[in-house]
Amino acid sequence: MSDLTNGGRERAYQALRESEELHRATLGNISDAVFLTDDGGRFTFVCPNVDVIFGYVPDEVHAMMRINHLLGEDLFDSSDLAAQGEIRNIEREVSSKSGQRRVVLVHVKEVSINGSTRLFTCRDVTELKHAEEELRVARLDLAHASRLALVGELMASITHEINQPLASILANASAGILRLSGGETAADLTELREILAEIRDQGRLAGDVIARIRALAGKRPLNKQTLDANEVISDILRLVGSDARRRHVPIRTELASPLPPIMGDRVSLQQVVLNLILNGMDAMDEQKPEERQLILRTRRHNGHVEIEVSDSGPGIPADRLPRLFEAFFTTKQGGLGLGLVIARSIVEAHGGRIWAENRDERGATFRMALPVP
Repeated sequence: MSDLTNGGRERAYQALRESEELHRATLGNISDAVFLTDDGGRFTFVCPNVDVIFGYVPDEVHAMMRINHLLGEDLFDSSDLAAQGEIRNIEREVSSKSGQRRVVLVHVKEVSINGSTRLFTCRDVTELKHAEEELRVARLDLAHASRLALVGELMASITHEINQPLASILANASAGILRLSGGETAADLTELREILAEIRDQGRLAGDVIARIRALAGKRPLNKQTLDANEVISDILRLVGSDARRRHVPIRTELASPLPPIMGDRVSLQQVVLNLILNGMDAMDEQKPEERQLILRTRRHNGHVEIEVSDSGPGIPADRLPRLFEAFFTTKQGGLGLGLVIARSIVEAHGGRIWAENRDERGATFRMALPVP
């Protein structure tokens, strides 16, 4: 009986040794770093592969005594850990032994293992963060390219918009010079004041046009603020007015008032509206001038502010509707197929959605719904 007991004990010891060896092999080959500490943050266990992320061997980490010397202070609130039992995805930037900056995600969990009460798991996400930053920059570059393309399409309109106030400024300046030829009367001085006021107003108008174009062309992140959707539309209509007249496209507005404010980036939303207006005018190029009409509407619906742009063109073929917002899919000759992709990304970044549908009578409608805060 004693032999059996001894044999069973030996097998148990062997199984324990094999289990410990398995755990050591597992911990030594995973990419995450694992630590155990007591309530005070003092190390009770350091995984053998800690050097993969931090560059230190286990003995060097043990010599640091506490987890905060490795991961920094104020990693989490002890009361939160006690209430939840674990805290996930704490992002922390740390310095490795070589001085290299690394970004780690830390998962903390309450445990009870041989006097250890907290389990820390650290995952290196430095390369992932770099990839995310590269993707963010690429998206900004793509949006910037889209803005430049839109600005290029508007150059004829912009030239007309700026030439009008500049011509007025030159004419008024010439008239003012003539009035200063000598022998000015009170009436002359009054007229001169009016001329100077007109020069000032026309100068401001030209500056406003330039400012709008610079804003549309600029490379910039989202800057959300409280906006009136009707004002966003009105700003763009001032920009495209002469282009619409040149292309014989009357624009009708049906703007609901009052509308609740939305939170958004003015320039980015203007870019979306501008893109939809230009697309609508392009869709009517083959229509007779008397058949062309663009309608812009706003309304409040289901906790959102909706902006609609409708044209009287031929509509969108049913087989193309599902693909309109795909990258590089375009119905325009020479088009890049990026305008609607950028528009969707901007609207979705605002927590909204954008879609297209054919009108019952003729033409197509693009709608975007932006949430009311």
